[in-house]
Amino acid sequence: MVPGPEYLLINHLPNWRGSAAELMPGMSIRRLNKAEQSALQSPETMAHLHPATLNAAADYWLAYNFDNPHAVSNVRHRRRQEAAFKLIRQALYAIEILHPADAANALLLFQSGAGGMKFQCAEHGQPFLGSEWSRRCPVARNFAAQLPDLLKRVQEVFRLPQLRLQIPVWLFEQGLGAPDPHIRILLWATGLDSLTRASGQNVFRDRLCDLLGGQTSIFPADTEGRRPAYSVDQVAGHLYELRNEMAHGLPFHEMFRKRRGFLDAAGEPVAPEFARYRYDWVLQECALFLLSKTLCEVLLRNLEFDIHLMEWRGQD
Repeated sequence: MVPGPEYLLINHLPNWRGSAAELMPGMSIRRLNKAEQSALQSPETMAHLHPATLNAAADYWLAYNFDNPHAVSNVRHRRRQEAAFKLIRQALYAIEILHPADAANALLLFQSGAGGMKFQCAEHGQPFLGSEWSRRCPVARNFAAQLPDLLKRVQEVFRLPQLRLQIPVWLFEQGLGAPDPHIRILLWATGLDSLTRASGQNVFRDRLCDLLGGQTSIFPADTEGRRPAYSVDQVAGHLYELRNEMAHGLPFHEMFRKRRGFLDAAGEPVAPEFARYRYDWVLQECALFLLSKTLCEVLLRNLEFDIHLMEWRGQD
């Protein structure tokens, strides 16, 4: 089939702390070229931009270039376009799982032509919000190497479909879109519960420790080298308990309301602004990074996870 008109589908990645990366042919994290920046600043496009994106033309974007050889009146044209939107959303899942940070979650479609790039349409979702700590963290060195493989696994999960893995990804997504910290905890901890298939707090903790390593540090260091000192075995049981209290409408245990601070290995606040963090706020940070790590472990090492499931079923 003769290639058709070229299209560009983009999504803004505000405050991106990494560099360019390729996910697959035609799709990458990159800066926009001059023609694309000009199209972004056209009056037709500006009406569809979030205020925070109005001056973002020079930032990093998730961009997907594809062709659509079918006539606009042909149903195949619509299906090709829908497939492109679905693919870039799955790519956004993969990016967030590897590096949970802010993303506009507003997809803008342009068509390239002799007269330049013309805005076609937009699809808006709830903006993805990282956490206070994730916004401070640089993109990991192995991010670009892992991203293509993770995208393939996410595509596979949604093509088959594999509900036991789709549901935790959706819970991860919904938590990123929720502005309330307790709703985020509830969604992310439930995603972890779904992955571990736990029947209680002890099983939940043991299976998370089995998958990630009990002494594994939950948080990466920020751009200044500071690092919160929390391990999987320290917080897993508390996170499960807090999730249950919220899910069943129970009063929070006193320990969750205490202003312990967000602490480093010396027991001091990791930064002055974290000195009065309540413990439930700490657990929100933990829930995000724990679900991110667990999804990476499950999706990138699927065979090992299946073995774990068989062992767990034998124990239940």
